[in-house]
Amino acid sequence: MAFETVNGQKVFSAMTGTTYIFADYFVVFKGDNVSPEIYEWSRITSITETMDYITVSIGSDTYKIERAAFNSDDHFLAVRTIIEGQVALYPDIKYKFNKRILPLKYLYRNICPTNAYVLQGFYEEKVINSCNVALVIARYGRFIFLFTLVLIAVIFGVVISIMGNIEENWIYCLPISVFTGIIISIVAYLIIGIIARHKFNSIRKVDPATQKEITVVVAPEGFAAVETGVYTGHDLIPWSEANFFIETHIGLVVLRDNKSVFWLPKSFIPKNQQSDIFGMIASRVRQR
Repeated sequence: MAFETVNGQKVFSAMTGTTYIFADYFVVFKGDNVSPEIYEWSRITSITETMDYITVSIGSDTYKIERAAFNSDDHFLAVRTIIEGQVALYPDIKYKFNKRILPLKYLYRNICPTNAYVLQGFYEEKVINSCNVALVIARYGRFIFLFTLVLIAVIFGVVISIMGNIEENWIYCLPISVFTGIIISIVAYLIIGIIARHKFNSIRKVDPATQKEITVVVAPEGFAAVETGVYTGHDLIPWSEANFFIETHIGLVVLRDNKSVFWLPKSFIPKNQQSDIFGMIASRVRQR
C-alpha cells in the first residue's frame, strides 16, 4: 500500500465528544467508558471531504468530523493521505473530495525509485496559471481555430445578405467578416484564459496543500508530487498513468485522462539538471 509508513492520526471532535483514529483501521471512541468501535477499511462505504467536514459512512452509521477538529493543516493532510492510501486498496469506497492541485494519493504505488531526482519548493501562482493557460491552448486551440473559421463564414453570409449583390460587395464584406470573426474569437480566448488563471485561486481556498512545501520526484519508474510533511521516499505514480505533458517557459505539467496530475515548476530544478529531467520525462510520456 502507498504511504503505509505515514503515522496513524488521532482526531478529537469537540462537536460530538468523539475520538477517531485513522490508521490500519478506522477506530471510533464515543466515550471513556465505552468500548471502541473498530472498523476495517473494507467495511467503509463512502468518505466525503468538504470545506467544513470529513464524513465517513459505514453502512447505516455516519461519522461527521468537523475541520476544526484537526489541530493543523498538516494534521488534516496526514489524515487525508491515510484515507487516500486506503481508497487505493479498497476502490469500492465512494470517495468525494474538494478540488486539488496535487495528484490524489490513491494513484500512487509503493515503488522504491532508482536514480531519482528529488526536488522541493512551493507552488507559485504564476507558474500554475501559466501551465493552466497552456492547457487551455492544448485542449481548445483547434476548436477556437475552427470556431473562428465558422464564425467568419457566418458573418460573411449575414453581411452579404444585408448589402445585397455578392459580386459587387464581396471585396468589402470579406475583410469585415474576417476582422470581426478574429476579434470575437480573441475575446472568447481571453475569457477562457482568465478563467484558467483563476483556477489556482479557487483551489487554494479549499486545499491547504497549496500553502505547503512540495516534494517532487522524477524517476525512471514514475513521478510524485506530495506535501513534504507526508513524503515517504518510496511512493510513485507509474508513468503508465500519464498520457502526455505540456511545457511552458516556467513549468511543465503532466496530464492523465486529459486532466493535470503533476506540476513541475522549472524554478524547482537546478539549471544543470533541467535537460536530464526533461529528457527523462520526454522518454516516458509524449509531449503535446
